[in-house]
Amino acid sequence: MRSRMTPEFSRYRQMVSSLAEPSLAQAGVDSADSITLGVPAARLLMHENASLYGSLADGFKQLEALGQSRRGEVARLVDPAGHCRDVYHPFVLHLHLAAFGRRYESLPASVWGACESAVPGAIEPARSVETYADAAPPPAEVPVVLWQALCLYEQAVILGRDVDIELIDSIVHQVVAVPGPDASLHQRREADSPDAWTYRELVGLHALANLALGRRNLNWAKRVEQIAMYHLQNTQPDHTTNQPWAVFAFLWSPPTASFAEQQLLDTTAHAGGTVGPVAGMLLADAADALAQFEG
Repeated sequence: MRSRMTPEFSRYRQMVSSLAEPSLAQAGVDSADSITLGVPAARLLMHENASLYGSLADGFKQLEALGQSRRGEVARLVDPAGHCRDVYHPFVLHLHLAAFGRRYESLPASVWGACESAVPGAIEPARSVETYADAAPPPAEVPVVLWQALCLYEQAVILGRDVDIELIDSIVHQVVAVPGPDASLHQRREADSPDAWTYRELVGLHALANLALGRRNLNWAKRVEQIAMYHLQNTQPDHTTNQPWAVFAFLWSPPTASFAEQQLLDTTAHAGGTVGPVAGMLLADAADALAQFEG
């Protein structure tokens, strides 16, 4: 797996950014329970933009309100197509935490303070992941557990909570220690359709790749490569989604980059040459991951 910026990485970053930017520039925040809540944070991940600082703080406040109102429950957000998926909330929370982490040095003190004070409340729904520090999660919960673990890790870095970082290491170990068939991410249940199982695989792989990159964990990175290779060799295009989940995970290793290229083609073909806000946010996250290899 590549550990530094290469010409291919630079090209891929430019490619995903060029697809994400026009989509996100045109998207607005639809409502407090919409996944588009993450659009301003996704834009800040790609570029410094002082006009978005207030939106980042507002997003954190809305996530804090969701965390307080849904204490002990899964907070759900809806996408423009009307789908409501468990993973949307931790994904949007991740975008905010990542944007805060990337831009905190340039944020005005008032914005910085507003974001920081909202983090503990916003992260509350993700703390349900603590259940799996000593036992692997049920297969159907693996993707959301990985996303919640990613959010908990990112808040631990922001707030200096080493105890949470140790907790995350234990949780992710529980997941990677129980692989699915042929080194896939998670077990498949009899009731799972190929589409549903593959969707969960790609969603979970996306979070695991970000965790491996953030923790600089070689064992997790090897699992990312194994899972990506499994899907390169086994997953049919008609079982994937037009949302480019895990595109960075496939770009990370040269042998699996062709899968990511197909994802990008499928995403743009489905949208008639442009991409929607969900795909735009996913691509912005991929661009941010690729940017971490610079220098």
